[in-house]
Amino acid sequence: MKDLTVAKSNFLTEASYRITLQEQRLIISCLNVIDSRSDVQKNVTISASLYANNFGLTMKNAHRELYNAADRLYNRSIIVKDPEQTTEFRWIQKKILKNQGDGQITMTFTDEILKYISQLKGHFTSYKIHCVSNLKSVYSMRLYELLIQFKSTGVRVISVDEFKNLLGLEQMYSQFKFLKRDVINPAIKELNVKSDLNIELKTLTKGRRISSLVFNFKLCDQFQMDI
Repeated sequence: MKDLTVAKSNFLTEASYRITLQEQRLIISCLNVIDSRSDVQKNVTISASLYANNFGLTMKNAHRELYNAADRLYNRSIIVKDPEQTTEFRWIQKKILKNQGDGQITMTFTDEILKYISQLKGHFTSYKIHCVSNLKSVYSMRLYELLIQFKSTGVRVISVDEFKNLLGLEQMYSQFKFLKRDVINPAIKELNVKSDLNIELKTLTKGRRISSLVFNFKLCDQFQMDI
């Protein structure tokens, strides 16, 4: 599993969306079985055994998570901003086909998504799936992707408003202290323990208001999987 890689356009990494942990796991499981350097087919089949292996689950739990994620993902949309326009579209084109007997699902990506996961030649983010396999929070996974995009510098500065928007929390946490308590701090704590990142957070203020987040991070060479 250490060699399995997830890759997506930076525009997709920087997209605004809100999904569950199980749906995020389903998406990255699909991304790690395709070759993002070439033309990607719209239909991707994932087995419960692969899903279980990716995230250290029993087959029973893998079946349940995989099917629940498949049921929910059809109703999810994503907002992508690129130089041409800002567009909102679905992740998948139609409801996911579940092959109950053999524990597989077949997912059909939309044409819009294919644009950001196919023929990637530059301006994309990639990471090894084992680096996020132990994470139990979707916020931790999202923060990991937002930071690993800047691994060459080890610093990411992002406004609080933009951070909330990317995680689909723009209508929540009007007070920063609750955002920090419920989302940011738990995500950093989990990533520091369960991923290959070591993160420190600083904040910038504008007047009396905390306006931006400064994430300083480094890769941990000695990171080991627990599964």
